[in-house]
Amino acid sequence: MVKVAEVKQENIIIAAIDIFADKGLEQASMEAISKQAGVSKRTLYKYYPTKESLFSVIVERMLSNVRVISQIPFDPQVSVKAQLTAIAEKEVELLCCPTFQSLARMVLSECMRSDNSATLMVEKVQQLEGCKGLTRWIKAGSDAGKLDVEYPEVASEQFIAALKSIVFWPQILVHLPPASQQDRDIAIEMAVAQFLSAYIKES
Repeated sequence: MVKVAEVKQENIIIAAIDIFADKGLEQASMEAISKQAGVSKRTLYKYYPTKESLFSVIVERMLSNVRVISQIPFDPQVSVKAQLTAIAEKEVELLCCPTFQSLARMVLSECMRSDNSATLMVEKVQQLEGCKGLTRWIKAGSDAGKLDVEYPEVASEQFIAALKSIVFWPQILVHLPPASQQDRDIAIEMAVAQFLSAYIKES
């Protein structure tokens, strides 16, 4: 059973996302957030004493989704292509999630408005161990003799960037409709093919 407190906090976060996206962190008011969330200012301050603390929670919520990839270990008994395709499918599922895209659009907009928000975002990313999951997978593949990657961090960024170029950035920056299943399949196929072409270990 969902607790009343959890419902209130969720309503606050949803309201804050809308208001931050519209007004920006600096111009947004706690009063407006409490009104839209349907809670008293006392309740709002109980959970989130400042706008900055609320924004921090929203950033953490967005970035925490990235931890999905960190749970995928490299398996030397399974083909690299099959493993990489499975990773890409999970990543694309996240990138295409409407909730994740809304969070990302709001956070990125605020980071462009404010140096402080951008600094907070960078700090959160650096603290998030999960975002290094693909890099760890690549290193494990290299250690197993299946991949030949001199710079795993760069290879990881290249792979994710190839996916985002089709299923994420067009939707975030110019508000295109969500990527179709065909577009998702194409993005995954191309990203995997590029990675294997560059980094697969020759037999």
